[in-house]
Amino acid sequence: MKKNTYIILLNHNGSNDTCDCILSLQKMTATDFKIIVVDNSSDIKQFDTICEFVKNQQISFVSFFQNEDKEINNEQIILIKAKENKGFAHGNNIALQFGLKQNDAAYFWILNNDTTVDPEALNELKSYHNQHAKTILGSKLLYFYNNETIQAVGGSFNQTFYISEHVGEGKSKNVLKKDLPSIDYPHGASMFVSRLFVEEIGLLNEDFFLYYEELDWVYRAKSKGYKPDWCEKSIVYHKEGATIGSSYKKKKSIFSETQLFISRKKFIKKYYSLSFKFYFSSLLLIVNRLRKGQFALANQLIKITFNDVK
Repeated sequence: MKKNTYIILLNHNGSNDTCDCILSLQKMTATDFKIIVVDNSSDIKQFDTICEFVKNQQISFVSFFQNEDKEINNEQIILIKAKENKGFAHGNNIALQFGLKQNDAAYFWILNNDTTVDPEALNELKSYHNQHAKTILGSKLLYFYNNETIQAVGGSFNQTFYISEHVGEGKSKNVLKKDLPSIDYPHGASMFVSRLFVEEIGLLNEDFFLYYEELDWVYRAKSKGYKPDWCEKSIVYHKEGATIGSSYKKKKSIFSETQLFISRKKFIKKYYSLSFKFYFSSLLLIVNRLRKGQFALANQLIKITFNDVK
């Protein structure tokens, strides 16, 4: 039986980006893949738009609603309408759970819908993974609108201030891997794992609505001997700003800022402790928001820091 990579795209009110991503995936030299699109948008229009697009492209597909008992044959694209938006991890888990039921699923590639890919991106990931099987892999992310510059090759987690930053951000696309620091986790815009990884480690942690899912996956995988890594030759172009980033340096919406603080607190409570260092580092981050005049945001972040979060 042919072994496929199941590429997972999560769509939330971004059907145009999702359609662009699907087009770029169709241009890859690899042919041993299928695409799962999970739509957790607020209405059915986004889902209908993607279905119509795939139909017009004459790509074989099947579409259905979450929890429907649906079998697939040789369709290349599986379109699933989620019942509700319960976050990044939940949406991707819908696809992972579906993929695990398919006998031909050998790998999973979680890919942001606001990306396009180099024609060799998947082949390079598989080739690298064949030599480094005990890894959770990322790609080299380049800015879509400035594709000579790296957005990230992964992330680093500062255990002093409990914040994450992009590794490689702003560097030339030609910088060598050996000249960059190692990563603590792959960027969530491109994460490649084997079926065995998911079976051994489990799904993404849905306690995190947004942010820190990648780092949590890595921490859980360490006990099984897996390491975070990235493939230098797998190139993905990311429309920075179309989806929420993960760097503290970028300006975000109040919603994304608060979700970042909530997930950060959950992560630190799980793997470290809510000690003086947590509260001190949190206050430093809040003071920085105050310096920028973001008083309403700072007030919300104070409440998150000192009150229980769910």
